Amino acid sequence: MRCLLCWLVAAILTLQCAAVAARPYSLDDLLRHEDTGRMLVDPGGRWLLFEKYDSHLAMQRQDRLSLGQILRARPYIVDLHGRGPATPLLDDDQPGTILLGFSPSGKRVAVARLQGGAFRFGIVLLASGAVQWWPYAPLHDGFHPVHSWLSDDRLLILTQRDERPAVRMALDWPPERPMRERWDRTAAGALAVSVSGSGRYLRDDGRSQQQLLMVDAVTGATQALATGPFAQLQLSPDGKYVALIKADRARQPSADQMVGEDDSFYGRHLLLLDLASRAQWEPCSECSLPGDPRWSDDSAHIGFVADRKGRREAVIANMARHVVMSAGPSRSASSDGCVLAPHQDVPVAARASVTPTDERASFSVPMACTRPSSMPGTIWAAVPWRVGTGGVIVERPTGGAIRIPWQRHEAIASVQSSDIGKGGAVALRISAASGRSALFLAGQGQARPLMALNSVMRDVEPAVMQPLLHLSAAGSPVTSWLVLPPGEKGAKGLPLVVIPYPGQIYSDVAPADQQVGRERFYTNAQLLAASGFAVLLPSIPMPRVLPDTGFDFSAALAPAIEAAIATGACDPARIALWGHSYGAYSVAMAAAQSKRFRAVVASAGIYDLAATAGTFGRAMRLSPEEGLNVAASYAWAENGQGRMGVAPWKAPERYIANSPIYHADRVEVPMLIIGADRDFSPIEQGEQLFSALFRQGKDAQLITYWGEGHVIGSPANLRDFYARVIGFLADNLAVKARAVAVVAAAAPAIPASNARQ
Repeated sequence: MRCLLCWLVAAILTLQCAAVAARPYSLDDLLRHEDTGRMLVDPGGRWLLFEKYDSHLAMQRQDRLSLGQILRARPYIVDLHGRGPATPLLDDDQPGTILLGFSPSGKRVAVARLQGGAFRFGIVLLASGAVQWWPYAPLHDGFHPVHSWLSDDRLLILTQRDERPAVRMALDWPPERPMRERWDRTAAGALAVSVSGSGRYLRDDGRSQQQLLMVDAVTGATQALATGPFAQLQLSPDGKYVALIKADRARQPSADQMVGEDDSFYGRHLLLLDLASRAQWEPCSECSLPGDPRWSDDSAHIGFVADRKGRREAVIANMARHVVMSAGPSRSASSDGCVLAPHQDVPVAARASVTPTDERASFSVPMACTRPSSMPGTIWAAVPWRVGTGGVIVERPTGGAIRIPWQRHEAIASVQSSDIGKGGAVALRISAASGRSALFLAGQGQARPLMALNSVMRDVEPAVMQPLLHLSAAGSPVTSWLVLPPGEKGAKGLPLVVIPYPGQIYSDVAPADQQVGRERFYTNAQLLAASGFAVLLPSIPMPRVLPDTGFDFSAALAPAIEAAIATGACDPARIALWGHSYGAYSVAMAAAQSKRFRAVVASAGIYDLAATAGTFGRAMRLSPEEGLNVAASYAWAENGQGRMGVAPWKAPERYIANSPIYHADRVEVPMLIIGADRDFSPIEQGEQLFSALFRQGKDAQLITYWGEGHVIGSPANLRDFYARVIGFLADNLAVKARAVAVVAAAAPAIPASNARQ
């Protein structure tokens, strides 16, 4: 342990070392990036636990990028009464293990592990590190609580009946197995069919069921308390009742109103369970809940927002008398009431479809209640800091200062803190401009080093990020960002790549997701800048509904482009566009609207708004019995980024005017179109756009990546992806791109001592 501490201190306190030669950011740096996840402190204030995310190269499978924060996670433990660094929580130290939550005294902690095709939960005894695993897959969506401790020895948890992950988690699973099973049945002459219905043929059966388990951590016994299509649970403060949200009773979205992207196929219904008697009660069987319920502090009542017969209202259920009261809508909140309003912390599920301007959504419930427990997590907040003698001086939120040893020559990008509770202790995370970072624990005395991250990036020189203040096409003042190659703040006449995402409005703080210390696999401005391009990140305000004549995306881009050219850093004759997802849609539209651009890259885009609305997607197509979320694809076009305002049959001219596929005859610029077979943006959309250009003999390439989703993530595919994008841009912008962003041979290997630290 002493040697480990010595190494850690040496790794973090490289203060005495001479500065190493700088190098540009590389794709290897992106793939090797390490990070931290949830951070928990036990109620007794003895143990600090946190998740360390290994590099992407360490993932068990490279085709599950969206599950990376599970597959890369390793839990670490810190003895807050000790002096050493963080150490692995589990003896086997396997990746794919996440933290769920502490028991009431901190004696135990629940964890979950994803390995191979199995997802299961376990309980760790903190004193010994011993862990017991159960053969059940816990529910997990990252937003809602699915477990609650009754005592140090008993746990309530929502699970599947075996180790196979729930459908929500399995969305990124390769589809070969269920498809192969269906094909094999057909080949053998057996039935292989899926059935979907509407109107009186609407299905309301066949959905997978979950179970509420009571687990005894001492004996290992489990007891199923309830079974149903459960999505989340909330334990009452006194531990006597459990509120369960059931996602059941199929419904269809209205054809006369715009649908929200979070409008689910199934209604959300409240089931209350008495743990002593096992009695169940549905306080409002005809109600659907847009948000989460809230318990009163004394557990006597539970309040919730309900959609009932087309009317939104606040409802209170009395647990002792089984009486339901309607609080009715109210435009003012009483000072002693529990306010159920989206602008006052109605949980995530309600925020997307209910806005603070909707007066019907503001309710005052006459009962005292506490804010519902959130998923375990860590809230990092930026703190004031300055460079002082011997390191960095951090101003404590509660007063005073903390001195953190730091290498003086290494520029700092940010310092963040997180309150970990007892004794005024805080966790501190210092991130260098290079992407290197370190985790510290600070109390009243000297800061204690816990872990060094991304030491391999200590010699990276990031791109230069420069704010551009200008007026938008609509006349509003906005800030865009110009990203220049490392060390070229005074560069002139560089080729410019514009990365638009309409609706994105940047602040006067450099975009965090475009820093070298972030994991951005697509449209990465740092990698483009390292390859010799200037990159523009434009702020583009958008109207709520696009016009029937088509929105002019090229005109919306123009003010930011002119501001970039005015700096002298960019060549006005060498401008290209690269858009991803909704950004791909916008650059395809701009390509048909202007001859200003020399090249356009469109990845994972949608190019025919009407043809996308209503498509099932791979997961829904394979398991329609789990819910036909038809609303989501319509909502994207009507009420989401598509901004059409109505269904396709109500304004077909608007859909046509704003869909690039119908304007392919106007495209004169070379296009690189990129898609993937597991993307929820249908791969057929890219094929359709390419085919339209192919038929006209225009310059275009279609690149399809197999086994990938909305974002390319497997290392070999990602290297090819950036090689093709940068090569295409360099060819059409008449520039010899630097190779370091694609093949980073100069990037040093991760030291063996840092592989697990």
